[in-house]
Amino acid sequence: MLEPHQLKFKCLLQSSVHSSAANLHHVTDFQSHLAEALLHCGPYRCGLSRLLSTRSDSRPTSQPLSSVHVDERLTSKLIRNVGVIAHIDAGKTTTTERMLYFARRTHSLGEVDRGDTVTDYLPEERERGISIISAAACLTWKQHTLHLIDTPGHVDFTMEVERSLSVLDGALIILDGTEGVQAQTRTVWHQADRYNLPRLVFVNKMDRDVADLNRSLASLSSQLASSTRYVPIQWPVFDTCLSLPRQKTDHIGKITKPRTNRPRFIGLVDLATMKLKDWSNCASPDDTPNITDVLHSDRWPDLQLLPNSMQLVLEARLRLMCQLAEVDDEFAERFLGLDDAEVLLPAEMVQATLKRATHSGKVIPVLVGSSRQSIGIQPLLDAIVDYLPDPTQRPFPTPVHQLIQWIKSYPSHKPSVQSITGHPTNCVNTDPSVLLVFKICFDPHRGPLSLVRVYSGSVRRDSLLTNWSHYHPNLAAEKVQAVFQLTGEHHELIDSAGPGSIVALTGLESTRSGDLLGSPVSPRSKLASDESDDDRIWSDESVSLFPELTKCEPVVYAAIEPASLSSIRNLEYAVACMQREDPSFVAKLDEETGQWSVGGMGDLHLEVIHSRLQREYKVDARLGPLVIAYKECPIIDHSTRVIGFGRFVGTVDGTKKGFLASVSIQPSDQIKPQIHFQRTWLQSRDSGPPDAVQIGRVQNSVRQACLAALDVGGPLLRSPVAHVSVCVQRLAVGRPDRIPDRPNSLSDLDELPSLTKLPSSQATSAAILALIRSAVTSAVMDAVTRLPNWRLMEPMMVVELRLPANTSGKVDSLSQFLGDLTSRRAEIVAVDTTEEVSSNAGHHTIRASAPLAELVGYSATVRSMSSGRADLHLRLAEYRPVSVEHQTSLLSRFRWSPSAQT
Repeated sequence: MLEPHQLKFKCLLQSSVHSSAANLHHVTDFQSHLAEALLHCGPYRCGLSRLLSTRSDSRPTSQPLSSVHVDERLTSKLIRNVGVIAHIDAGKTTTTERMLYFARRTHSLGEVDRGDTVTDYLPEERERGISIISAAACLTWKQHTLHLIDTPGHVDFTMEVERSLSVLDGALIILDGTEGVQAQTRTVWHQADRYNLPRLVFVNKMDRDVADLNRSLASLSSQLASSTRYVPIQWPVFDTCLSLPRQKTDHIGKITKPRTNRPRFIGLVDLATMKLKDWSNCASPDDTPNITDVLHSDRWPDLQLLPNSMQLVLEARLRLMCQLAEVDDEFAERFLGLDDAEVLLPAEMVQATLKRATHSGKVIPVLVGSSRQSIGIQPLLDAIVDYLPDPTQRPFPTPVHQLIQWIKSYPSHKPSVQSITGHPTNCVNTDPSVLLVFKICFDPHRGPLSLVRVYSGSVRRDSLLTNWSHYHPNLAAEKVQAVFQLTGEHHELIDSAGPGSIVALTGLESTRSGDLLGSPVSPRSKLASDESDDDRIWSDESVSLFPELTKCEPVVYAAIEPASLSSIRNLEYAVACMQREDPSFVAKLDEETGQWSVGGMGDLHLEVIHSRLQREYKVDARLGPLVIAYKECPIIDHSTRVIGFGRFVGTVDGTKKGFLASVSIQPSDQIKPQIHFQRTWLQSRDSGPPDAVQIGRVQNSVRQACLAALDVGGPLLRSPVAHVSVCVQRLAVGRPDRIPDRPNSLSDLDELPSLTKLPSSQATSAAILALIRSAVTSAVMDAVTRLPNWRLMEPMMVVELRLPANTSGKVDSLSQFLGDLTSRRAEIVAVDTTEEVSSNAGHHTIRASAPLAELVGYSATVRSMSSGRADLHLRLAEYRPVSVEHQTSLLSRFRWSPSAQT
């Protein structure tokens, strides 16, 4: 039995599908019917696929099955995937809370200060008043489904931003109207540039005394190196801009006296439609603003703009028209053909041009508002729907597109639906399911939740998915237990999710962040039908067809000690879960000393990790002092190349076998170690191309062994090795007496037997791979010790210090901060001074580069020197080799003999 709203949806759908052939061409009418149904039913509760399956069997047989594709394509067009990114305390979470409230997803306004927000649900987030993890939220606005991801603003959690942006179609930048562009604003902006995301800028806190739209626009142009035009599409309106001044009232209508004489921010003018939206008479967030046409407001005298304010609005609109004309030829032709273009150009044309220019990245619309005062939130939601792209308007990431085409090429993947012409349709039912996992979070009741973006096909309960990112030992498909729509910590069970959706899946036990999941196919059917692709699959430059997301390496470490032996097992489980959840968190166990150490992106990151271990996992452990994460690199000519060998003997199925690995290492310009494979490294002279899947499994094991060896292979402090390139030349296997400890020459390797095939037994294959990893590890360590002239590398931080200038008549303390930074081996990059005439104040901004080792405890020093008025921001810039003198001091401090250098 269908619910009333589902019955309405079904009737609307069938009335559109069963319309005449002529009416079928009016896709817009069908889309409006579908949108109306989605408005009443909700984007997921309506159960689109389930309702389609309940259609009457009396459906005319002449109806093309491709109409199902139209339905799902329209559903994808009604989706917006947006990330909310900004500097810390710019108002991301507050803005997200208002969006959820006005979309009727929540019944009350959450406040960060009260600790009752939807997206900041961890106890650590509510205590500290900051976002620590990315949180997904889903809402419906104007028949569109908006998937919002509220990201952290603190630099220690920048990996959360990186993972979220990788699956989004657009970004919303929250800018503090009193500060303009800040340090983390630049970081997240460049992250959005990396994924080529169209974006909007929302200048928040316009109700503050020192908020200034023009200054914010100037900071966007000066501090963000981009050729993109920043186009204000809204203009702020204050109570002094109207013909009749406004008096602020409280929730019961009583007039309240303003705290300052500064004009009060009450609304905005939409420059595209020339509509004035006034919130001055709104006594509660549920009240709607007064809306009037600025150009035809004679009938509402109290809503008329004063002449000078009207002039500013018209000038702003004219600038908008000119900027759009510069990037759009069609608009320029219409614009130049009108006498009063700033008035007469239709709003629909302006909005359509804005949409095209935003999608192409030529312009970035700038909006204004105050999230705390609930001003400008509804227009912001409108702009997200109107100007940001839907999933069908964005290209697939290269790995996703490659996987879709790869799965389609298998004979085992057959289209399930054909059109009446007999040819495969473009229906998503014929497309393989492809999902990207961008985050793992653990639920105490449901276990690991895999947050995924669906790019192709669909996912539902009991779906079988294969992890195609790496060659797992058996490539077994994992079964989806349930599909959830997340809004903060709230889980909503749904039937299925189609292209463009962001959902959470349970039941995926071996999946990690960055993995690509897809429909299971039989690789051997491909190998049997097309051997030409084998060479591409097992080529020397590719360990995996689909690499993981970029990971941030820890810059600080600390020892962690469980309170008792009984806590060790709980600690092992907890750090395993947290590493899977947060790729920037690393936990290591020293096998020699039995000491656990944890690494992260900063002291706050490790403090949060420690707190979560105690609260969520009930692990009683003590965190030691911070230790800087050094690296080691060879300071030699790049033409230097050394060979290393590794031999290991083990038992496989009761038989002793010997394994010999040969690798070469040479310096590299890239800080991250590069792993390559010679084309014939695993191939005998008299054999054809090996099985691609088996080669992939061996390559993945060898690559992990190389990276693990380099991670602790530094000859000075056993630090991670950087700036090297490793080439795996050969793997040999045979009886131990046939495998020498070290060949006399490289030509001797050709005479040794090669590993050309893995046994079909999973246990035997796993044993062989373990022995191969041991041999490769020995070979890498042998080669590292043969490279000369090693140097320690220390993390260098970008320091941005913002402090008040000449406050309260005190002597300017700029020189004190400069002197303190210089004593910490800092290099001063720039010193900027900004004067604010209106408030008779100003501030200094110091930009410098300093070693992280010299900045331990620096935040406390800054607070003390500035009496808490300075703002400090640190982020990792690079790793830089230390001087010979400083290296000698470090080796002496860590009680290593200088003779350890080779």
